[in-house]
Formats: sequence, C-alpha cells, structure tokens
Amino acid sequence: MNAITVKNLTKSYQGLIVLKNLNLEIKKGEVYGFIGKNGAGKTTTINLILSLIHKDSGDIIVDNELILFTNQHYKSKIGYVPDVPVFPSYMTAKDYLIYTLEMFSSNVNFDEKIDEVLTFVSLDNNKKKISSYSRGMKQRLAIAQALIHDPEILIMDEPTSALDPIGRADVMNIILKLKGKKTIFYSTHILDDVEKVCDRIGILNEGELILEESIENLQEEFSTRNIYVQTKNNLDVLKEKLPTLSSVKAYRLEQKGVGIKLSDDATPNDLLKDLVALDIEIIEFRQVRPSVEEIFIKETNNGKTS
Repeated sequence: MNAITVKNLTKSYQGLIVLKNLNLEIKKGEVYGFIGKNGAGKTTTINLILSLIHKDSGDIIVDNELILFTNQHYKSKIGYVPDVPVFPSYMTAKDYLIYTLEMFSSNVNFDEKIDEVLTFVSLDNNKKKISSYSRGMKQRLAIAQALIHDPEILIMDEPTSALDPIGRADVMNIILKLKGKKTIFYSTHILDDVEKVCDRIGILNEGELILEESIENLQEEFSTRNIYVQTKNNLDVLKEKLPTLSSVKAYRLEQKGVGIKLSDDATPNDLLKDLVALDIEIIEFRQVRPSVEEIFIKETNNGKTS
C-alpha cells in the first residue's frame, strides 16, 4: 500500500516546465530517497504535495485520499522538515513544541509528549533560547516539531545540506531510528546519506523521473559491468594483455589489482575465461558494487562515462 502516490504531475513557471508528468509511489513504512541536482524539481514536488503551490495538472494521493488544494486536514498525517528551519528566537525548544501542539488541538499530555520527542532528538534538558542553538540543534528541533503530532509520513527537504559532518550524522541516526516506523520521503543531493538510510530511490533529472529502484537492486544491476581482479602477475603483464581482450572495455590499474569495465556484450564469466586462457594467475575475482553517486552520475549524464 502506498503512503503517497503522484500521477502525471506537471508544474511550470512562466512557461518553463519544472515537472514533466511525474509519477511516484512511496510505499508505507519505507525511506524513499528523492535525489537530483539542485534545480531538478525536488522542492517543487514537495511544495505540491503539501499544497503550498498550485499544480498545472496531475493527481496527488496521500493515504488513499485524493488531494485538492483546498483540502488541508490531510496535513495532520504529515510532518515536514525544511532545509533551513526558522524559529522564534526568543522561545525555548519546549515553548515552540507547546505552540506546535496547540495548533493541532492535541489531547495528549503536553509535557509527557514533548519530553519524549526532545529526548528522541537529543535536545532533552535544554532550556536555552533557540537563538543560541547551533545549526545542527535547529535541524533536530525541526525534526522534533515534525514528529510532535505523531504523523504517519515524514517529508524531509534537504535536511542535511547545511550541516557539518557531526550534524549530518545526528540527522542520519534519527532517520535510522525512525526507519520502519514512519514513511519517510527524503529529498537530498547528498548521495552518501542516501546509501545509509534509504530503501528505494528515485532520480529526478530536469523535472523527469529517470530511474526508480531499490538501492540493493540498483547496485546489483550496475555491479555486473565492473569487476575487480587481483592476480599474481606483474602489472606490466596486465597492461600488455588486457587491451587485447574483447571482454574488456576499459581498465584501471590499482595498488594490488585492476578494476575492469566489461564490454557491452560480455559477462563476468567471459572475462574469467579470457584471463584463464592468457595464463593470468587469479587471486581474487569479484563484481564491484557501485555507489549511489556513481549510478547517479551515469544516469544524469545520459549514460555517458568519462
């Protein structure tokens, strides 16, 4: 079952098309990485899901409810974390969360719920004014306000883009703790983070979804083209013999072995047979799982490689 479904969503500004017939299916309970270069249309998609701007055409369905711009009650199912959160500087974290809960007319015990959420984001026992918070603390408070009403869906727009490594690690740890408990729609261009937390990814390029798959399946698919080989042979021997093999499209000598890119019609088994036929003494032969970044660069460059 889907938490969010987007069908043929299109949006343009002054004649410039920003989203082109976008289709997405975000499954309940998954962490979905929505990735793309700056300007690809990620924030526009989020603003449309949140009914912050008008769409040109298409449908948005949240928890089986078709969303109209005038419908606002569905937002109680969503917690939103912006890339640069803004808070009243004179408040404390607890003050702000009380204010947030009051907007939702919640019947929960305010003190108990707020203490629980602040502990979850490691801001418990902090009585300082928000004006004194670091960038990372403000981002954790943004996550707290998104979670305070216990939404089913968490939408995060570039939540680590302005953070230092420690702040990024804190946010990643929070997402990992939420994994499987909330549906998380996670927009980012920081691809190392995607590999750490996401179940599936969608790559948005110039307003179009060009690839969507689980990270595991993607890496398995792309790994079939790249092989790492370690041999007993001198590297000079490899430099002489590898270019003669029809199964080798390109290669890169490394400290202890060689990275080989297969020819378009070759299989790992073809390469192995070719190496054995040349009396290459193999110590290690394995497929290389590419990073999400490598896959992203390949796909957004229309398959061109340097």
